[in-house]
Amino acid sequence: MAKQCAPWYPTIFPDRCDGCEGREAPRCIQFCPNDVFEIRNGKAIVARPYNCVYGCTACEPVCPRKAITFPQRQTITAVTSAMKDKGLLHKVKCKKCGKIFWTNRDTDLCFDCERK
Repeated sequence: MAKQCAPWYPTIFPDRCDGCEGREAPRCIQFCPNDVFEIRNGKAIVARPYNCVYGCTACEPVCPRKAITFPQRQTITAVTSAMKDKGLLHKVKCKKCGKIFWTNRDTDLCFDCERK
């Protein structure tokens, strides 16, 4: 399998992580078979980010404090906003006749009203 171009590893929000206080070890450390995490100063950290398997997000739901996130959420947001700018169809109400129509152009007149 070819190596992925984009970096892929979790981010831990230190203000949310409490190191799974009251447990023997943080759940992410116990759960991850790739040894991505370790504990420092009572909190989990991403010590070996490149051990993380590209696309894996299995540790995210394991965290009881929702302190783990992955780059995919940011990427999806960027892709979604970029798609809106790519000329995709959007619903418009004609300002002249009131007809609802779909277009990929910046116009507020339907095709019939433009011809008149």
